[in-house]
Amino acid sequence: MRAPSRLSVHRCLTFAAALAATSAAFTPPVVAADLPVRAPPDPVVAPSWTGFYFGGHGGWGWGNTHISDPVFSPTFDPIEATYNGPLAGGQLGANLQYGNFVFGAELDGSWTFVRGNTNRNQSIITSSTNNAIDFRALVTGTGRVGYAMGSWLAYAKAGGAWADLDITTQFMVQPTTYHRTPFGAVAGAGMEVAFLRNVSATLEYNLFYFPTDHLVYASLNTTSSLDHVVQVVKAGINVRFGGDPNLPR
Repeated sequence: MRAPSRLSVHRCLTFAAALAATSAAFTPPVVAADLPVRAPPDPVVAPSWTGFYFGGHGGWGWGNTHISDPVFSPTFDPIEATYNGPLAGGQLGANLQYGNFVFGAELDGSWTFVRGNTNRNQSIITSSTNNAIDFRALVTGTGRVGYAMGSWLAYAKAGGAWADLDITTQFMVQPTTYHRTPFGAVAGAGMEVAFLRNVSATLEYNLFYFPTDHLVYASLNTTSSLDHVVQVVKAGINVRFGGDPNLPR
């Protein structure tokens, strides 16, 4: 048998080296394909305030009524009735979110025990109370605009208001009580935070103004003018539904 020539050996070594280099070039993708690929982290989903909501609230109200009449001396014109007391009720509304801005509307109603009178040393109505003011209910219909910051929502609101109240005067020979249902305006601001998937807590301040009411209050021969300003602070809970399910947990 004839021994292989140097040329043949050289050709075989060259072919083997080329084959090895080609295999090495294709090996990394194959190995990489067999390795597990780590999935990217889930994106952080900002909570959405879009949807309907309903809830309940409780709080405290206070205010004053200015009473003016021609029979009053300039020193005591107007006289002032002050009042305060607790309240409780419910609310329902809807929100629509665009980016960080939230627009909405809300209907709110409260049973109130906000009472007082013209005697500044006596804020609770008793059998001897003079010239009592007794707010029994407050209802509002408002528009809201807010700015969302993650699970927090800061907002302002404004709209119309209705009140149910009794006004008692003892300036007359016989005490007289008037039942009034004035319409007025309300404005306020609040903060809401979502702490469960569809539940949020609110803290809110409202300022009510009821325009001048005219009635026979101080004398049968004159007509008195009364205007009411009421302030309310309340805390509540809302349950949201019908909107984006991606809410904070």
